Amino acid sequence: MFRLIAISILISLIATFAHADEASSRVTRVELRSTVRLDETSNTPTLGDIARINGEQAAKLSELAIELDKPIEKGAWSIIRHTTIRSLIKDAQGINEGGIVIVGPDVRITQVRTRESVQSQPTVLEKKSTAPDYPTLRQQLERWTIDRLDTTPEQSRIRFHEKDMDDLNSPINGCIVEVREIGRSEQMLLGVVIYKDERVVLNRSFRFEVLIQRPVRVSTQQIRRSSVISHENSKIEQRWLSVAEQIADPDRAIGMITISTIDSGRMILTTNLEAPILVERGQLVNARSLAGSVSVSMLARSKQNGRLGDIIELESKDRTQQFHARVAGPRQVVILQPDHQSSRSGTARRVYP
Repeated sequence: MFRLIAISILISLIATFAHADEASSRVTRVELRSTVRLDETSNTPTLGDIARINGEQAAKLSELAIELDKPIEKGAWSIIRHTTIRSLIKDAQGINEGGIVIVGPDVRITQVRTRESVQSQPTVLEKKSTAPDYPTLRQQLERWTIDRLDTTPEQSRIRFHEKDMDDLNSPINGCIVEVREIGRSEQMLLGVVIYKDERVVLNRSFRFEVLIQRPVRVSTQQIRRSSVISHENSKIEQRWLSVAEQIADPDRAIGMITISTIDSGRMILTTNLEAPILVERGQLVNARSLAGSVSVSMLARSKQNGRLGDIIELESKDRTQQFHARVAGPRQVVILQPDHQSSRSGTARRVYP
């Protein structure tokens, strides 16, 4: 008898794994490359140029042309955002978006100069102790950092170390410069590789201080733990901050709950706050099911506490049905569709945008 049970379990597991393998084979994986170099004849890149694509939809996806806001320039880097790729796939005809997984960072893309165009430039990376005649590595890193932090030159203060000035003042005319962020704390750490005539002429990292002028919410009085942030106990100020400062969004902080006491005059950080509970355990809530343009509402009982965006478990008033829903507001939830209901635990799950 025991042997028959063991064989039955084994057959069931084999069937389960076979079903999982079949499902995974239908998924197309799009793995974005971090950096891409096109030749001079390629003006409009395709998804196949910037990603490794595997799966049943690979052929169609590889041919999708990516329209950029401005042309790719030789020796200069452009950014293709992750969101741009998602929109491209979503709008494409004949593509099953639900069967596609996109992984990888934003793509940095450039055009490679031909050997003829490179030979017309100086053959060495000259260093100057005085102000350079051409754009310098320092200017390139400043522009890259400002773009990376989504700020402006007027709202930025970038301070390099004196020991790095020889390399930073090097002219980069005719060079290809690769920049990547290695780390970020009180200072930024960038890795830099410079290519000239298909040779690496500089490969090192730079650590430097960056201050950004940002709006922050500041307490105007002592705010005790479990209090609500409001316009009465806080205000917005402009302050110069390091890139590592984890300040709370000044507008979204209103209505949040403090998890620690905040003294007067202190900045309000993300670590000081949590979202308020909008649905309490045992509470009757309005549960709405959305299917296309049809909306159906019902009263249901929550089995858990939930904050905005949490996925919680509920049951019908007569306790005969159980289901999951996403918290959408005070005593308001949206019922998840059946394909999102399976294999969920009884613990509220926070979903971040």
